[in-house]
Amino acid sequence: MTKKYVNYVARDNGLYIWVLDFEIGEVLRYNVSSLGNEENGWAPDSETCEAFLIGAGHNPSNIEWMVNSNDKIIKR
Repeated sequence: MTKKYVNYVARDNGLYIWVLDFEIGEVLRYNVSSLGNEENGWAPDSETCEAFLIGAGHNPSNIEWMVNSNDKIIKR
């Protein structure tokens, strides 16, 4: 029996990577829902997300990021 491990970063159906980029002073949202599915094998773990963000032009030493299922900013 093969044990299937839960990828806690990719546990949500709708996936968004939110980036707080200190170099440009902006918060950005990337919709990666279509990238993280079983058909193409892209599992957005920490290393894969960081590679995606580097490919998008971000400097990993000057950003904070998270993956979640919220597509809107919550104001309180």
